[in-house]
Amino acid sequence: MISRRVAVLALLFGGCSTDPPSSSTDDTSDGSSGAPSDTTAAASTTANTTTPATSTSASTTDPTHDSTGADPDSDSSSSGGEPVGSPGCTARTPLDEGEHQFMLDGLDRRYILRLPQNYTPDHPWPLIFALHGNGGNPGYWDAIGGDRDIRTAFADDAILVIPEAINNAWRDYDAPSDTWPAGIELELNYFDTIHQTALDQLCIDQDNVFSMGFSGGGSFSGVLGCRREYIRAIAVGGSVIYFQPDECVATPAAWITIGDGELTPGREDFRDFFRMLAGCVETSTPGAPEGCVDYEGCGADTPVTFCSHPAGHVWPSIGTDATKAFFSSFYAAG
Repeated sequence: MISRRVAVLALLFGGCSTDPPSSSTDDTSDGSSGAPSDTTAAASTTANTTTPATSTSASTTDPTHDSTGADPDSDSSSSGGEPVGSPGCTARTPLDEGEHQFMLDGLDRRYILRLPQNYTPDHPWPLIFALHGNGGNPGYWDAIGGDRDIRTAFADDAILVIPEAINNAWRDYDAPSDTWPAGIELELNYFDTIHQTALDQLCIDQDNVFSMGFSGGGSFSGVLGCRREYIRAIAVGGSVIYFQPDECVATPAAWITIGDGELTPGREDFRDFFRMLAGCVETSTPGAPEGCVDYEGCGADTPVTFCSHPAGHVWPSIGTDATKAFFSSFYAAG
């Protein structure tokens, strides 16, 4: 794995550019003029207060009983045998659906939780982080209807966590570039906190945690896939590299889409980085739907699919269904 990362770095970058994208790449906006406002998003949820996971785990789990029958400390994976259930499968006070707010690193943070309509703690569920674009808000993914309706797509399948970035941007291009690394660390701590809270208070399939996103949200999904081993796969659109490639500790499976009207070197670099990280070669076979290809030579657990679409910097009409098919190919194998 180390030699593969060295090869990727030598071929691609040797480091990550700190230059913001040009106006033609438009990674500074969520690409949607119709995204609901913060007010809309908040009004559609139930207000709750969530404390960081470190303060809740002791009171919400019962180590003497596991209703899933799975050993949380076992090495079994979702690709064979029973899913690994998290401590939250026996939580006395499960996390409520709706909006959650808490303080972390001196900042007010919030996210929206959507549970499957048939959720019970009797078996572990996949967990999906869905990240809005820069300048957007959780309402981007929290609406019913349209091309971004992940709530309906995953209503029977997975737990959704829809987070909100600091100042609504996963990378603030208006801030000095020397502040970006520190901002990434703050966001990583935020995701680690939410992830641990979910593990402690919900029944999570620990081998099937995913991240999806568009524009800056896709770019930060790449950060999670690179920097966090708990991310099984990513599904992203219109993304560029936010991380230092030599800091990667994990190799996620990846579904990546780029519009013909937004095809820039920065977005191609993102695609090619994750393709090479997974050990794939440049050759591919036709995939589904039309416009998609599956790269050859990838690791057995890290397939990489690329889908082009004819539009510009938008989440494509194929995106949600294709993301569901990609993610479910992992948890359906269990």
